[in-house]
Amino acid sequence: MPDDEKRRFAEALEHWAEALNAIRARDRAEAIAQVEERRSMHLMRAFHASALWEHYAWKRRGQG
Repeated sequence: MPDDEKRRFAEALEHWAEALNAIRARDRAEAIAQVEERRSMHLMRAFHASALWEHYAWKRRGQG
């Protein structure tokens, strides 16, 4: 394989690797955001189901 062809192949391979890394980073960021959203929803549900919510709601009504 001639040197210029080897160089072009190496450049194409490097470009492909960079594109793959960008796709993986985007997918990882989206997965993290989804996990954080689910965690937030879970915490909110747990708070609303707890006695703390009752206490907080009671105080907000001006009875505390």
